[in-house]
Amino acid sequence: MAVVMRFDALKTKHQLFHVSISLGVILICMTYMQYRRNWTHLGSFWDSLIIPIVFTGEMLKVILCFYYGRLEDPTLTQKQKQRKASYFTPKDLASGLLLQFLCTVLYGFICIILGAPVLQNYEQTFVLSLLLTLLSVSPTVFLLGGGGSLQVWFCEKPDFLTKTEETALNLFKYNALGGILGAWAGSIVSPLDWDRDWQTYPIPNVVGALMGSALGNIVACTRVLYATFKVYMNKKRSF
Repeated sequence: MAVVMRFDALKTKHQLFHVSISLGVILICMTYMQYRRNWTHLGSFWDSLIIPIVFTGEMLKVILCFYYGRLEDPTLTQKQKQRKASYFTPKDLASGLLLQFLCTVLYGFICIILGAPVLQNYEQTFVLSLLLTLLSVSPTVFLLGGGGSLQVWFCEKPDFLTKTEETALNLFKYNALGGILGAWAGSIVSPLDWDRDWQTYPIPNVVGALMGSALGNIVACTRVLYATFKVYMNKKRSF
């Protein structure tokens, strides 16, 4: 019983640190945007730090998962150990890069279908598509590699996943869903005739993706804290 309680405590710490990184990244992005004041640079790949900031945040969450994963290494099955060793072979790294590229192209195609300019604003569409890829696809690829990611997306629950990886993947879902819905919701303000600078494509979508991601992570944090509170109350009643 002591082992279970210790693992639950580690899982909760992992979840809270993961969500803290996500919210910290959004806060840094918003601070940076406020510092720049002119948000027209958000659609530029070379003149904006939004993409590097989000990329760094996703990498930190993967490193956090690796750290907590090391603590459960003695309990892993032989199959799980073999699968972990094969995550980042040259072939798997290449497939992971290709997978992210294809997802970026797919997001760009969806943006055009939903109203993005077809014959102009290529860079802006690319930046928005890359941001959505970083918020939804890239974390899983960074964690499991290309092959492992495909198995996770198209299998109900692969048996090679460790408990730490399952925890991270569940949290990635909130980040992905919030970012995608936020980017879609941001497009609502674009056709309004307010003549504001921040209505220019893709500013509302980029800001919406970041805000949606933040909201998704707040929901995840609320669920973690509620589950922790329930465990605490049940433990208190048992005495």
